[in-house]
Parts: sequence; C-alpha cells; structure tokens
Amino acid sequence: ACDLVLTGPGLFEKRRKGSMALALLPQTAFAACSNYSDSGVDHFNDPLFGDDGLSPASLGVVTVLCWIITSLAVSAGIGGGGLLVPLYFIGLDVPQTLAVALSKGTIFGVACGNFAFLWSQRHPHVDRPLIDYKTAVFMQGGELMGVVLGVLFNLLLPQVVIIMLSALVLGFNAYKTIKKGIAKRAAETKAFAAPEKKAARPAGAGEGDAPPPTLRQAVALEAKGKEGGDGSTGDGASEAGTSNVGSSANLVALDVQGNEALKKKILAAQARRFQPWAWALLGPMVTFFVVYSLLLGEIFDPDFTNCVVGYWPAYVSPFFFYGATTLYMARRNIAEGARMLEAGIEPVAGDIVWSRKSAGMLVPAAVGAGAAAGLLGIGGGMILGPIFVALDFQPQVGTATTGFMILFTAMGGTVKYLTIGKLSWQMFLWFAAVGAVGGQTGQRLPRGGLQRAGGA
Repeated sequence: ACDLVLTGPGLFEKRRKGSMALALLPQTAFAACSNYSDSGVDHFNDPLFGDDGLSPASLGVVTVLCWIITSLAVSAGIGGGGLLVPLYFIGLDVPQTLAVALSKGTIFGVACGNFAFLWSQRHPHVDRPLIDYKTAVFMQGGELMGVVLGVLFNLLLPQVVIIMLSALVLGFNAYKTIKKGIAKRAAETKAFAAPEKKAARPAGAGEGDAPPPTLRQAVALEAKGKEGGDGSTGDGASEAGTSNVGSSANLVALDVQGNEALKKKILAAQARRFQPWAWALLGPMVTFFVVYSLLLGEIFDPDFTNCVVGYWPAYVSPFFFYGATTLYMARRNIAEGARMLEAGIEPVAGDIVWSRKSAGMLVPAAVGAGAAAGLLGIGGGMILGPIFVALDFQPQVGTATTGFMILFTAMGGTVKYLTIGKLSWQMFLWFAAVGAVGGQTGQRLPRGGLQRAGGA
C-alpha cells in the first residue's frame, strides 16, 4: 500500500496514493533500506560553464550582485545569507536546496576573507585580540550541533516552507539593518558634535568630571558610605590593608598587589594574538565534523547506510561530542573569570561576565543560530547579534567574534552539503572566491572612507 523512499540521511517520505506523510522515527529507517538519492538528483558534479552549466549572462550578473551583497553585509556587520538565497534561487534558476547550499558555501568564503582581516585586529580598550575566543569556542559546539539539525530539516521540509522562512528572515534582516543604520547615524552625529561642545565650554568647566566607577569602586564607595563620616581610616588599618578601606583606589591596589604574579600571567596569556588553547579545541571539533560528514555521506564506506546498526549512533554522535566540549568551556570560562577577580583584574566594559546564567543563555542561542544557518543558508549572526546586545557585549568585539564563529559554522554546513551531493563543487569554488573578495572589500573600503572623512 505504501513504500518508503530515502530523501536524506535517515529521512523517508511515505507515499500513499496522492497523500504524503513524513516518517521521522529512526526505526522506520530499518523497515526499508536504500542509498541516499534525494529523488535521484546529485548536484556535486554540476558544471559551472558549458551546455549543462549556468547561463553566462546570469552568472555574470549574479556574480556582481553577490560581491555587492557580501561587501555591504560585512561592512554593516550583518549576515548576507538572507539576500544570497533568493539571489541564487531567482537569478541562477536553481532549486531552493541548491540555493541554500550555495549560499552557505559563499558565506564560508566571506568568513575566510573576514578572518584574514580580523585575526590581527586588537581590542579597542585592552591589550588582547579583537576576537573573544572564550565566547567563540564555547558557542562553536552549539552552532555545529545546530548545523546538523538545520541540514536535516532542509532535506525534510518542502521548498515552499523554506522559501517562506527565508522571506521572514529577509524581512527581519531588513528591519535590523534599518534600525542599526539609524542608531549608527545618531551615534556618529553625537560624536561629531562632542568636540564642538567641548570647545564652546568655558575654561575650567567640567575639569573635575570623572568616568563612572568600576564594579570594585562602586562596592568600595558603598562600603565607605555605610561607615559614615568622611570615610577616613586609621593609620593602622591603612597599613594592614585588611579593614576599613579608605577609598576604592586602595581596594583595587591591595587586590592587585596581593596577586601581581597571577595578574601578569593572565594578562600575558590574553594578549597573545594566537591563542593555543582555543585552536587546540577548535582543531578536534572541526576534524570531528568533517569526518562525521564524510562517514554519513558514504565517502568512506558506500555500504554505511541507514541499514547498518551503527548508522544511528553515528548520526547522533555530534550532540554528545559537542555537548561535552560546550560543558567543558562553560566550566573553563567561569573558572577563569574567578581567577581574574582574584588577581584584581577588572572586567572591561562590554565583556561577558561568565556565570551559569550567561552560559545557559548562550547555549540555545548557539544551537538556534547553527540550525538557522544549516536550514536557510545564512551565517547565523542575525540570531547571535541580539543575544550579544542583551549581554552588553562590546559591539566591535561582538561583530568580530560572530564573524570568527561563522567561519566554522559555514565550513561545517558546506562540507555537509558537499558530501550529500547538494552542492556543486565548481559553483562552490566560484562563489566562495567572490565571497572572500567581498569580505575583504567590506572590511577595508568603509574603514578607509571613514578615516579619510574623519569619522573613525
């Protein structure tokens, strides 16, 4: 009465005389076994040029538009996947699934070009890299778990649903872009007006202005207020440094002096451009995902299908592996935050204060960003951005960290689509190169223009 046809790794469509229902339970996979076919369409060897390739005119126009989109997206600090998917779907007249996969490959190229620029940039306020490696490595496991889910649902959902979701994401992207542009204009207008106000201020006015107190200073001031009087202390207390702190400066100085060696060690490690510990974790994480994709793509063993007993344990293995790395990074980041406080190192404005609450907030955000990236072919930054804003993440650091994370998320999605035959390798190389050029353009030209105009 019905038959089961594999439409993706472990996904079957149940066809019954004009009606179609999705059978998702793993045990259904063992009822009938077949190799992955996606209705017999394999795009891996689709040519870029030639009789069976893309129209030269369409390819030329789409290539130029791709460069413009990626350049503007990078310069604005937003993702470009919401625009790339409809561009490929309409401009190249390719199936929606191929458009999503091609967008993911393009974003991988953009991320490569982005990283070539960002890896040498420094934090605007302290001596350390602009990329927050602690946050990036912590969230990378969740994003790669999300990519697995996103690719899964991309194979499962009908094209019309994916198109509708892409339209919603595009609308949200446009809203965020306009809102960000308005906020940026207001900030720049205020910055340009500040020197004029300072020049017009009477001599001596505002000389006593002080920056807002840090967390430690606020605690010390509150303690001084509770003591009463002018807050002065006896000489013995001042010399001992253990009671009745006279000022917030004394409190900070005493903490730092007591842990000067630890402070120097931590600051020296944070100042390194190349963070060995981060790459020591990212290496195995990326390698695992590549091997996992090749295994389920039947590259290693053509007989490793859903019929094999070990197929389903292998299919869900990323959730255990990346779950373990995420848990390890959460504990590591919380412990390092405690060590920094012990050493007397104040959190810089815009840093994430690591706790169980902040870690728990970032895990679903990372998984959601990865799922959206795998399903819709976007970078995932549109989901991470609002989360970083809610955590008061420093804007430049947040943008750089998101760009760094997209490098691995896009790579995972690209490898996944290539191994299941959803992405043409020739098209991938072409548009990834265009995306890399767009990433470089978007990082360099706007900065140069702002510097020449005096805006940065």
